[in-house]
Amino acid sequence: MNSSLFITLIALAIIGALAYFAAIGFRGSGRTKDVPPNLDKYHSDDELETNHLDRTLSVAVLVASLLTVMIPLYYLGEQNRQEEFVEYFDEVSVVRGENLYEEFGCGNCHGVDGSGGAASYVEKRSGVSVTWAAPAINNVFYRYDSEEIRYWLIYGRANSPMPAWGLEGGGPMNDGQLDDLIDYLRYFQISQQEELQNIEANINSALLRIDNSSLQVESEIVRQVELIDAINIAPTQLPIVEEAVSVISALIEKENGIDSDEDGLFDSVEIEISAYSATISEALGTQVLNLNPEEEESIPGRKDLSIVRGYLSQLQSSEINLGILVEGKEKFLDEATSGLAFLEEALENELWVVDFQEIAERTYEGDYDKAVRAVGIFNAYCARCHTAGYSAGAAYTKKIASGGLGPALRSGRANIQFKAREDMVDFIIKGSENGKGYGVNGVGGGKMPGFGAVLPESDIGLVIDYLRGMMPDA
Repeated sequence: MNSSLFITLIALAIIGALAYFAAIGFRGSGRTKDVPPNLDKYHSDDELETNHLDRTLSVAVLVASLLTVMIPLYYLGEQNRQEEFVEYFDEVSVVRGENLYEEFGCGNCHGVDGSGGAASYVEKRSGVSVTWAAPAINNVFYRYDSEEIRYWLIYGRANSPMPAWGLEGGGPMNDGQLDDLIDYLRYFQISQQEELQNIEANINSALLRIDNSSLQVESEIVRQVELIDAINIAPTQLPIVEEAVSVISALIEKENGIDSDEDGLFDSVEIEISAYSATISEALGTQVLNLNPEEEESIPGRKDLSIVRGYLSQLQSSEINLGILVEGKEKFLDEATSGLAFLEEALENELWVVDFQEIAERTYEGDYDKAVRAVGIFNAYCARCHTAGYSAGAAYTKKIASGGLGPALRSGRANIQFKAREDMVDFIIKGSENGKGYGVNGVGGGKMPGFGAVLPESDIGLVIDYLRGMMPDA
């Protein structure tokens, strides 16, 4: 018998005893007697001092015995009950945190499972809309503690798509909601073994980005040219779209005709819309509707009326967008042209290029593989903060270790900040602590994560040697 059931039975016994005493006290209170109760003869002294008293004392002793057993048993089970409550509260907090994660769209940037993703952002230097790399957060507790994570949630990250989420930083979440969100983040953390298994994939991805950077920038240049063309052609497209919205709307609202396939559109309307869509398709780059008056679903799974309404909705959106482009044509054209010049200059300068052989000879006694791995680790784990523009893409990336959210590490800074190599190793393993000094005159702010849980010391040493071996810029 478990303690909870036993305590329940004891409680029922006590309640029964109290009910018994209450019944004795009220016994006979409802009867009508000739002699008032206070004048009637009560039990004799012998009865009071023997049977009645014995019964009363026996019940009292029984109740006291039950309490003597019940209280220690209740105490013994108290720790388990408290632990169960803590577990229950944690589970409820995780559920609330999951709801917040979904409600505020955290997964739209960081991935549904927190494995990383991307966000749209206008890059500050160029004014170009870019796809900003959002980091994985299913491993964040291996780099930061809870208070540091709370800081980033409250204040966000300036000059990036990451907004402030805490009330103190101007966001929508109170402290309790932040607690719940942090509990949910902790809930979906991957194991450390999984994180360590990702090292090679992360390095290879970072090195592949260097190899493909020129192609990526060329692709962005093509998109920017297309944007400029779209801005220039907007004034000629707008009247066509405005007329198309009017024509399609009128055809949908037509009241008389034959509807052979009973799809909500008259046969003549389907023929006219199909023909009209073909006449404007080339000018607007829109689809041609091939509606069949004898088929309810010209496109399987969608009724013809739904197809036409969707088409009209696209035209209406285009009308709004083209109107904005036409109204602000000069401004948009200047920005797009400036962005194109930025991209073309980036392609010409190729600041992402790294001379692996030079690094190998200067730092690793000619070991080319060590040089490649060191750069791969730095770009995979450090560049997001310590290389300007890295998260925005290859075109916006400045020289490696040029600084961003974190300080620049070029020009021998690593050797200036840390005279001893082992001090730098210790700092990168543990990260910074708010208010705690590091290196020469450094004061931590808690923003530099520790990498001891996600990288072996051998890889950390490779990166440190790479940074300490950097020659000052000319």
